[in-house]
Amino acid sequence: MMARMLGRILFGVPVVAAAAFALLVLIGLWDRYEKDTAVLGFGGVFERLAWEAGFAGNPNHRTGADAERSLERRTAREQVAAERFYQQVPKLVGTGAPGTAYQGTSVALSADGKTAFVGGPGANNADRDRLPLVGPAGAAWVFTRGGSGWTQQGNKLIGTTNEHGGGLWSQGASVALSADGNTAIVGGPSDNNTTGAAWVFSRNGDVWAQQGKKLVGTGASGPGEPPLSLGQGMSVALSADGNTAIVGAWRAEGAFVFTRRGDVWAQQGKKLVGSGAVGGARQGMSVALSADGNTAIVGGWSDANKTGAAWVFARNGDVWKQQGRKLVGSGAVGNARQGTSVALSADGNTAIVGGPGDNPSDRFGAGAAGAAWVFTRSEGAWTQQAHKLAATGGVWTQQGASVALSADGNIAAVGGFAHDRNAGAAAVFARSGGEWTQEKELAARSGLGKAAPSVALSADGSIVLLGEPEDNGGLGAALVFTRSGSGDY
Repeated sequence: MMARMLGRILFGVPVVAAAAFALLVLIGLWDRYEKDTAVLGFGGVFERLAWEAGFAGNPNHRTGADAERSLERRTAREQVAAERFYQQVPKLVGTGAPGTAYQGTSVALSADGKTAFVGGPGANNADRDRLPLVGPAGAAWVFTRGGSGWTQQGNKLIGTTNEHGGGLWSQGASVALSADGNTAIVGGPSDNNTTGAAWVFSRNGDVWAQQGKKLVGTGASGPGEPPLSLGQGMSVALSADGNTAIVGAWRAEGAFVFTRRGDVWAQQGKKLVGSGAVGGARQGMSVALSADGNTAIVGGWSDANKTGAAWVFARNGDVWKQQGRKLVGSGAVGNARQGTSVALSADGNTAIVGGPGDNPSDRFGAGAAGAAWVFTRSEGAWTQQAHKLAATGGVWTQQGASVALSADGNIAAVGGFAHDRNAGAAAVFARSGGEWTQEKELAARSGLGKAAPSVALSADGSIVLLGEPEDNGGLGAALVFTRSGSGDY
């Protein structure tokens, strides 16, 4: 029965579903898979079981209206596809990767856009030194931009651990960079039997080295929780100076904060858990920090029957407190899964929250349209700014799978699928006078995979990094878009 159910998931692509099933069996997590059907899939944003996520429907339940909407989508695609132009852009692919590294599952950029960080949680060559049952280690790659273009800097980064890796997610499931690009953090939520962890690396000249031991939060706050929370590293973020890190622990409903003094990292306070959650919110699925590290936002896509929400926390000294009520964008249609992705401006006064499940007009076909919501803070109070952001023109799905903001919060990038899920893409929006308008659609020339893209922005918004984890059969890549003097990318 489970095999038949898997045949209906992962966006209705039988080949991908079979591959995911085989991978789960090989890594020895099938028992955990049966026990917890809320684990998310390998694109970085969706559940392992798509029927729970709502991104795939039952073909036997498809209505005539659904079929009509599907026809309208196909017609729209045919009308607009010829009008779209996708410029050639640099494709970053790390060396020393196997055929299924899923590079681009997560991406990050330094403030100046000259250092790019690309996570690939699939198997890598380090596995040859590990027991077969340990599972894939995953890795991350650093690229730098010089006069001759982009080049890989050093070898792939793999954090040291004596614990089990295993799982669909491993190192590279999430990544983040400090503003100067000299500090990097890599999340691996399946480390140590899915306890999860994060690893910090620092750069000296052109050389990268792991800084201290892996970060694992302690002090579960809920009754009956295990001493080490599960799923740590599903999301990570760094302050601008790299001295504050936040690590999302989505299966433990929260996030952990760590601070650095010298070269030593220590946990700061207890796990951050937002109040007002309804049911299993999956807080920690996404996290972000302001530049000074004093404002944090934590997303929980499953809150209130998968409506989703985000929680903001503010730090005073060494003490963290929730700031206001949870953020839930208005105008959502269906189970929007708000909080699947989050981002903050440098001053922490603008937040964007992605909800890729919004507006599920054709669940069996292309899937939900998705959207993103912007919130602004004034004197400690948060309010939604304008309507939800959703790309117009063509056929877009799962918008809000990933989000990013420029430092001033005036440029937003919203990741999703264009062309009826035939290409991972990002829609760029600009803010003027409190109103948001779509500026540009950025996408690969062709869609070679079905995993949701990740997205990152430089501080000024002039550089967009778009992860394509299933490019080239699952090897993965990251695409760099640069805005020219005319304002085009």
